[in-house]
Amino acid sequence: MTENDSVMRAMTNDGAFRVVAARTTDTAQAVVAAQNLSGPLAHDMADLLTTAVLYRETMAPSLRVQCIVRFEDEAGQLVADSHPDGWTRGLLQPGPGDAPPDLRQTRATLQMMRTLPNSDLHRGVVEVPESGNLSEAFMRYMQLSEQIVSMISLGSAVEGDCPAAGGFVVQLLPEAAEADAAMDTMTRRLEDFVEIRERLQKFDGSPSQLIEQIFEGMPFTWLDNSDIRFGCQCSEVRVMTTLSVLDRSDIQELVDEGEPLSIGCDYCGASYSVEIAQLRGLLRSS
Repeated sequence: MTENDSVMRAMTNDGAFRVVAARTTDTAQAVVAAQNLSGPLAHDMADLLTTAVLYRETMAPSLRVQCIVRFEDEAGQLVADSHPDGWTRGLLQPGPGDAPPDLRQTRATLQMMRTLPNSDLHRGVVEVPESGNLSEAFMRYMQLSEQIVSMISLGSAVEGDCPAAGGFVVQLLPEAAEADAAMDTMTRRLEDFVEIRERLQKFDGSPSQLIEQIFEGMPFTWLDNSDIRFGCQCSEVRVMTTLSVLDRSDIQELVDEGEPLSIGCDYCGASYSVEIAQLRGLLRSS
């Protein structure tokens, strides 16, 4: 049976560890196709999408989060959004050069943003290691910016005959007795999970199987799960709302051109046509 993209959570019965695991295969493939990505850049986008999903599900399940890989030397950036309704999207904003950026060749930073309960924006930035490993960058962020001890692994293969994308976050909980010993035990256990791409490919990225393997031999309880999908918030209403804040003279100029205005969404590729009558309506309401 084919899996759907989802996130699952579980906790060991002794209260020592919590795990959040995600399958993002279909979402990553849809984003890669919408952005026309291939090679290392497709792999990096898939891992960043999984990062955004796991970050939201771990730190702010009811809020939207955004993760950005910003390449140095104005080489562009990758953006991933994850929404509490489950939709996730990604965007490549290329730099002025012709060559696509590559995390293994270009230095970059990972920026993580989420909304706090008081509506303030929490932003943390860490350097991506020279290896280009986003798992390590994500762990560094959790340690430095959130002060949460976490073990994280991301894996993706969005091209080829056996696509898979996903990952997990294992957290040491504050209630853990003998925390140092528990952490040492889990660290040794997860040495076999540092590279998980092939493991994900073997069982279609199933987050439940991933959790069962991580907690093998450890009594644990399933907590909850949620669906993940490729999606976008763009709409004709949002397009018209954006146009409505233009200066009256700018709207009049669009009307004078005498042609419907065509606007495309950079995230999902949807196209919206704004007729002259609709533009005139903005002039009447402004």
